[in-house]
Amino acid sequence: MNKEEKNSNKCPICGRPIHKESKYCIFHAVAEEKTEKEFRKALKEYINEIKEKKKDFNFKRFIFIGDINFRKDLNISTFKYADFGGATFKRNTYFRDVTFKGNAYFGGTTFGVNTEFVGVTFEGYADFGVASFGISVKFGVTTFEEYAEFVGTNFGVNTEFVGVTFEEYADFVGATFRFVSFENTTLPPGMKLDLKVKKEGIILFKHTLLENVFLNLDLDECVLIDFTDALLRNTKIRKDQIENHILQEKKKEFFKAREVYLLLKNNFHSIGRYNDESWAFKKEKDMERLSYSFYPYKEVRTKIKFLNKKWRKQRFLILKWMCTRDFKKWILSLFSNLIYGYGERPQNVIFSAGIIIFIFALLFSLIGIGNPEIIELKGTAILQNSGNIVDLASEGFLKNNPIRNFPDSLYFSTITFTTLGYGDFRPLEGWGRIFAGSEAFIGAFMMALFIYTFARRTGGR
Repeated sequence: MNKEEKNSNKCPICGRPIHKESKYCIFHAVAEEKTEKEFRKALKEYINEIKEKKKDFNFKRFIFIGDINFRKDLNISTFKYADFGGATFKRNTYFRDVTFKGNAYFGGTTFGVNTEFVGVTFEGYADFGVASFGISVKFGVTTFEEYAEFVGTNFGVNTEFVGVTFEEYADFVGATFRFVSFENTTLPPGMKLDLKVKKEGIILFKHTLLENVFLNLDLDECVLIDFTDALLRNTKIRKDQIENHILQEKKKEFFKAREVYLLLKNNFHSIGRYNDESWAFKKEKDMERLSYSFYPYKEVRTKIKFLNKKWRKQRFLILKWMCTRDFKKWILSLFSNLIYGYGERPQNVIFSAGIIIFIFALLFSLIGIGNPEIIELKGTAILQNSGNIVDLASEGFLKNNPIRNFPDSLYFSTITFTTLGYGDFRPLEGWGRIFAGSEAFIGAFMMALFIYTFARRTGGR
């Protein structure tokens, strides 16, 4: 047998004898060229050989068929060194309660439907770069003692890092997710967590330790985030990356959303992002107001024949709600939001002041204001320009001689609102004086409110 014939009988990847009609050994042959029974038998023999000779576990580019449970089926509890680079798992894969003493390489590995790393300890470098997971992958109560790399990894549909501890660093640059949970996970201080979530995905940070973490998010429009009870302190996060992505707000769980925005507000304050803090505070108060709102029906009314009956019941419930304390709180919160944005919007005060001045100007133009040319004195008047005394009746003057010119009324409303009071115009008796006194009081209140809001936004942090 010549040299070429000998080489043709060996696997070009590892040099083992080829499997039947395949060009490769039983470990590298495609799934259609081997049965699960014969593959599992060969795999057990290979593992026993590794244990006897105390070799490293080399599964590079293996094609695994059937469900693989490394501890239960293959009796592996400890990997001194493991290389699964470029391997393919056709079905479910389970690494439960195993320890990787040395480095673990899963770079470029393709996992099957479900993959579990539960109770696993990675004592060395863990490489999952450019790996691809199937429907579900779970890293439950897993510890990464050294660097964990997930660069360019595709995590498929459902990913869980629940109860995971990253003691040194983890790199997720270029990784893509659909649903990912970091619930009860501990991230080391100074770590930069880059997450790219696509389509209608969800990120869960429930009870997650994110203190002193750089959080960089690249999210599609429909992706939602849950920060429930997360520890946010000195967490570097940007408002534009999470705006319109808060899970509780989208689900109309407004009381829970308020707690999330409270966490974000305190965190933004801790890192000195005061504009973002202002946004979070405003959202917190909005969620508080919406939690007082009345939503008698959540379902969509599609059956027209029941509309009238439903609306009668709804009207009754609305009237009942209007007699509760929640309605009073809702009104007060709505007023605070519109007038001065809960102390975060000085421009709201200016806009509100303009509306108030305009409304009172309309009222003054309807009822009239005093004539600036005369001073009444028991049926006579002294013309201010000439000083001559004239008889009002003989000269055709009315007793009050009201002016209903809107520009003059607008001017009078402005000086009344600002409490300047030049004296060139005056309110008429009755409703005119009531309106003028009310506007002056409101004006003093609004100017004080503007000073408070402006000082809060510019120097009150």
